Amino acid sequence: MKKIHLLTIVALIMVVLLGCEKAKIQNQATADVFVKAIKNSQGATVYAIVHSVFSYNVMTGVSVKSPSGATMQLTNFENGGNSFFNQTTDADYLPVPPAVGNYVYSVKFTDGEELSYTNSLSSSVIEPANITSLAKSANGDSIYIKWDAILNTHAYQIKVMKGTTQVFNQPAFADVSVPLKQNLRMGWYLANLNSSGPGTYTFELDGLLFESSSYDYIQAISTSTKNISL
Repeated sequence: MKKIHLLTIVALIMVVLLGCEKAKIQNQATADVFVKAIKNSQGATVYAIVHSVFSYNVMTGVSVKSPSGATMQLTNFENGGNSFFNQTTDADYLPVPPAVGNYVYSVKFTDGEELSYTNSLSSSVIEPANITSLAKSANGDSIYIKWDAILNTHAYQIKVMKGTTQVFNQPAFADVSVPLKQNLRMGWYLANLNSSGPGTYTFELDGLLFESSSYDYIQAISTSTKNISL
C-alpha cells in the first residue's frame, strides 16, 4: 500500500478494426512503493520497503527493479491477477529506511502486453504512533483507543484483529487540524465485535503519509499495535 489504498485509472478506448467499431479495455495499472515503519520487539523503530501494483486488468506477472539495479518478483495476491505485492517479514525490517530513487515496475498482462511503470521513493518517513490507552468505557459498552498525533501524517486508519482474522476496519480519516492535535481519541461499540466472541483483540493503528495533496500514492506508513482482552 502506496496504496495500502490504491486508486486505479481504467481508460476505455474505441478502435476501428476491419471496418467494425469494437471496444477494447486498455491495459492500465498503478504501481506504488512506500516505506513502512514499526517498533520491533526491542522498542526500536525499524523500516521496510513495500511494493504494490494494482490493475482492473488481469496481470500474469510483475517485477520491480530498485535504484541499485536489483530485481524482485512480486507475489500475486490470492492468484487473482489484480494485485501484486511483496510480503514483508521480520528480516526485511532494518534500522535505516530503504534506498530512495526511482523503482521501475514491469507488468505483464494476460493478452501478452508488457508495460513499464515508475514510482519514486523519497526520504520522508513517519514514526509509529504512541498508543497511550486502550480500554473499555465506564459503562462497558464501548472501547476507546487514544494516541499521540504522528508528526507530518496525513491520515489514520484503524484495524482490529482477533488472531489472524480481521474483524473491524475503520476507513482512513484525516486529522485536518493545523497543527495536528496533540492526541486523538476514537471509540467503538462492543456490539461491533461481539459476533467474534470473547478473547484477545489486537488494535492496529496506521499512520499514512501521501506523496501529494491528491491523496492517492503513499510515501510512507507506520504501524502501532496494542492488545485488549474482551
